[in-house]
Amino acid sequence: NRGTIWIFTNADSVRMYKNDRFLKEYTASDSPYKNLSHGPIAVDDFIGDAIEKEEDFKPEQARKVKYILNAAARYGLSDLPKGVYLAALKLILMYHMKPTDAVALYNRYIGDWGGTSTSYRFEAVKNGKVVKVVRKEPVTSMHLSAEPDHQNLTERNTYEAAEIRIRALDQNDNIVSFYQEPVVLSTEGPIAIIGPEIISLQGGMGGTYVRTTGEEGVGILKIKAAQMEEQRILFEVKNDRK
Repeated sequence: NRGTIWIFTNADSVRMYKNDRFLKEYTASDSPYKNLSHGPIAVDDFIGDAIEKEEDFKPEQARKVKYILNAAARYGLSDLPKGVYLAALKLILMYHMKPTDAVALYNRYIGDWGGTSTSYRFEAVKNGKVVKVVRKEPVTSMHLSAEPDHQNLTERNTYEAAEIRIRALDQNDNIVSFYQEPVVLSTEGPIAIIGPEIISLQGGMGGTYVRTTGEEGVGILKIKAAQMEEQRILFEVKNDRK
């Protein structure tokens, strides 16, 4: 089971799509945290109108099937709400559905067996305009992101240091949280690394520091990791020691 998936946003609403098919638009009123102006919102629909459009079901039958499948996706088969069993009983008695039907429907709309890999898109809407898009899908490529807090270093009474935050990102710039591989650091020019020259990312994230060495010029920090293109950060280094 997927458990409860939460949307955190300060937008007016969030539109959710599955494989470019619209599922649902969530607003702050959908949050169970009513005392927060923009509380976390639980995702409760992974199907949208697909069952109504693709299956030969009566409207009430389609609603009950959708309710059961969404509950199974969220809670798993061992922790289903009691209402699911009542809905399933009505499907059996009123529409003569069988357990094998449930398996086939689950695989088609939740498990996605036999289909293309699933891609989810979330669009944050503010004042009627899409202001942010987040995509969640299987990782097909990775790249390093390295962000220094500043790149102009001036040595005065002592050396000056800069912090560099390193992340492994997928093709949609999401953090690859399972990436724990080593990253090799090296420098050129008037800077030096503070700490180890080989680090391991934790949860796809890590960092390092560089410092001045008393000389002037352009310093280069090189960051290498397997299967990803090397990243280079340039630092402008000055010496104002008196």
